[in-house]
Amino acid sequence: MNVLFIVLAFINAVIWIYFGLLLFSNLKKKPIFHGTNCSDKGIIYPSLSVIIPACNEEESIEQAIRQLISQDYPHLEIIVMNDRSTDNTGVILEKLKVQYPQLKVITIGDLPPNWLGKNHAIYQGVKHASGEWLLFTDADVMFSPDSLKETISYSLKNKLDHLTISPETINKGFFYGGLMSFFFFVITFLFITSKSAGLGAFNLVKKSVYDEIGGYGAIAMLPVDDFSFGKLVIKKGYKQCFGYSRGLISVKMYDNIFAMIKGIEKNQFSALNYSVLGTLISCWFILFMHVYPFIGLFIGPEWARILCGFSILILFAIYYYSKDYVNVPLKHFLIHPISALLYIWAVLNSMIKILSRGGIEWRGTVYSLEELRKHTL
Repeated sequence: MNVLFIVLAFINAVIWIYFGLLLFSNLKKKPIFHGTNCSDKGIIYPSLSVIIPACNEEESIEQAIRQLISQDYPHLEIIVMNDRSTDNTGVILEKLKVQYPQLKVITIGDLPPNWLGKNHAIYQGVKHASGEWLLFTDADVMFSPDSLKETISYSLKNKLDHLTISPETINKGFFYGGLMSFFFFVITFLFITSKSAGLGAFNLVKKSVYDEIGGYGAIAMLPVDDFSFGKLVIKKGYKQCFGYSRGLISVKMYDNIFAMIKGIEKNQFSALNYSVLGTLISCWFILFMHVYPFIGLFIGPEWARILCGFSILILFAIYYYSKDYVNVPLKHFLIHPISALLYIWAVLNSMIKILSRGGIEWRGTVYSLEELRKHTL
């Protein structure tokens, strides 16, 4: 038994060393966007269409649109797709359309077969877009005054085809913040290991590239639409960059832990291609990597405890180094294993709910698992 503990602790430490080196080497290459004033010298800004799918977004849609319209960006159009909203979203949009002629509001009344709602809304929005560049964002994302110029300028200077940015999140509550921190670590490692990225808060892409990769028509039934879009960009050989916001964009994602677990329900199982075995293996791996070292400090022989302590020190270093990139306060390290268990709960909840329901229920629409499994990247 003692040998087993030592072997497990050794494997854990080796993997953490690999993860740490991988993260440190990749993060230092990633841009951080501060939302500061951008020099216009020598820059000819291309036309830009911002496309926002909106379904029951009455709480945030007005503030989000006003912040975008106040941007000092030439040749800007904003297209909001009012996707079957049943609250006051439509009323708010009509009021804003009167105030701002540059705002286009398109109302979607029905969802055609073989489409997810958000994917269809973005697909339709692009049809109304005239910009050389497209920005897909959400109705609850808040933009700093020079964010569009800063990101377009960066994309042009670095000859990018696609730029996606992780937003700053507004967290309420210590444990909720810890879960959000863990969630962003998972996303960051996913992007690094898969070598492709995409986040719904900010997906900026050339219109010509969007057309070449098949656009949202190619991912019509993929719930993780943002990441799937990023994978398409890379598969087709285009240049992509993933960066972080420190003052550029922010979003209040969920009100509490339970709302978050409900909110990510549609994504977690689908991100694993609806594989029960793959989901269980992923949960076991998270348990081994993120919970075991903290338990291993108190059980097993001395060498096993030392190795577990070494793994925890690497994890602390990752938190410390990442705090300038990912929105993860250092204090959340104190509840890291609890956050990992909460995330496992979210993943298993996603699998159980989708399997028991026979599909995904999202925004009042049910999508059958049989159909969803036919559409994977």
